[in-house]
Amino acid sequence: MKKIIISMALLIAGVIFITNGYNCGKDTSDLPGDKTNAITETPTASVTIRIGFPRKGLILNHYGETLSRTNILAKNSLVGSINPIEDEVALRTAVINKSLDAAFISDFQAILTLGADFNGVIIANLGSLGRSDLMVLIDSPIQKISELKGKKIGVTLNTAEHSALLGWLKREGLQEGRDVELVNTNDNDKLNALQGFKIDALVTIDPRVEDYTRKKLCRSIYDSHNYGVVLMAKDFYRQQPQAALRFVNALKETTLFISTHKPDVNNWIKGYCGIEEDLIWGVASINIGYFSTRKINDAKIYLSDTFAGNLKNLAAYALQQKLIYKTLIVNDLMVQELQDEAKKEIDPLKYDPAGVKVIK
Repeated sequence: MKKIIISMALLIAGVIFITNGYNCGKDTSDLPGDKTNAITETPTASVTIRIGFPRKGLILNHYGETLSRTNILAKNSLVGSINPIEDEVALRTAVINKSLDAAFISDFQAILTLGADFNGVIIANLGSLGRSDLMVLIDSPIQKISELKGKKIGVTLNTAEHSALLGWLKREGLQEGRDVELVNTNDNDKLNALQGFKIDALVTIDPRVEDYTRKKLCRSIYDSHNYGVVLMAKDFYRQQPQAALRFVNALKETTLFISTHKPDVNNWIKGYCGIEEDLIWGVASINIGYFSTRKINDAKIYLSDTFAGNLKNLAAYALQQKLIYKTLIVNDLMVQELQDEAKKEIDPLKYDPAGVKVIK
């Protein structure tokens, strides 16, 4: 009898041990009253999101490649179908044709896309993609825009830099045709035209601005910035609101990863862009997120007033040049509430950047 009692006691103890052992290492934060490891609940159902980005765009490419090569989307219960696209014109076409749910695109191309009856919204600002600069030869006597009166400026018409130039001239009281002549010039021909004295100044964008400055071929007398925009199809936003929210937080995680893994990410994209690595560093460092994000709350992808103002100027320019045929109400196209909700989902005290892994 005594042996039977001892055997039963050992059996009960074994059951208790196995039960406790089963909970070792298991997240039990969802148990009633247990708040020791409480974090935002990770949704169990993964949603597929089709993402496009231009293969040769620096910051835009940084985001696309990072999402493609890490587990950031998976961490946010998203499955990415990620598509590098040859250029922004092809990217715009893919968005309009509903082949994508989200796109990383420049501000001007975003305006042209939205103006072409794309039913979408703006969910994030990826910061500066680089500069649009008005440049003169390094030894030119011209120091400011007002001194270009009666001169020729090389610019590619119907582009973001053309829009920027018209704004600069207006601020200085100058007018195209009356005070300055704008010469429609391809980017590849501008420097030769300037060096051959066929034009007196040129407008170009990075990485050429960085390259010409480093080589002391030209210097800038006025500049502005182009911004990265994240467009999302309104159908996706409406049908998958929680997935859209998680995607915003995935973008924040991506910003942090890019900033803290610059050599890796630059190495991923240099083959695509065909740009020397030191130029990638120089241009990308203009982007504040790339340069200075050290924790999740540093990831400034919010829709700022400056960002909105830039989009409004581009929209007005595109309408004036008949590149779009309807007035865009920019504020109505930006969904700040999505950013506000997403912010509540990330607890910076418990967010662990080490949880992001390179998977390919």
